[in-house]
Amino acid sequence: MNSTFKVEPGHKVLLHAGAGGVGLLLIQLLKARGAEVLTTVSTDDKEQLALDAGADHVLRYDGFAERVRDITSGTGVDVVYDGVGKDTFDGSLASLRVRGMLVLFGAASGPVPPFDPQRLNAAGSLFLTRPTMGHYLRDAAERRWRSDEVFAAAADGSLKVRIGARYPLSQAAQAHRDLEGRRTTGKVILVP
Repeated sequence: MNSTFKVEPGHKVLLHAGAGGVGLLLIQLLKARGAEVLTTVSTDDKEQLALDAGADHVLRYDGFAERVRDITSGTGVDVVYDGVGKDTFDGSLASLRVRGMLVLFGAASGPVPPFDPQRLNAAGSLFLTRPTMGHYLRDAAERRWRSDEVFAAAADGSLKVRIGARYPLSQAAQAHRDLEGRRTTGKVILVP
């Protein structure tokens, strides 16, 4: 989170899939940094989970970019963390302020198709990055440095980890289908 865009107090952040395993953790980490967190979810139950994690505004996917503009008085957010991909990409770009950053870290709905980079200029000199763990966790020292914040928050109790489902290892395929079908929340554990 902090390596692609340094979130500071007062930043406005849009995070997709706020009730997912990554989303519920990121909401808490972003709030601890003083950010105003807007997030997207698909159901009322998921909305409540995101609110319980600390989200300031919970939006549905339909029309989320317009709602972001309304909430930010037309300015847009400083950064979007988008693990959904294809289905949210255009709205994510439309949600950013001038010189905002889109951190595209996943593709739950599929990969983003090729696009003309001139769109970034026309939308306000936007920045786009597609980080991958392999480039951000290159050696043991970097892995330790990057994991310190998460593990320290979990250890002191300020980061709550929600286990949304447990599957026997023999049902790993079903777990993947449920993840892909957006029928899960929080972390999903495979039990040997």
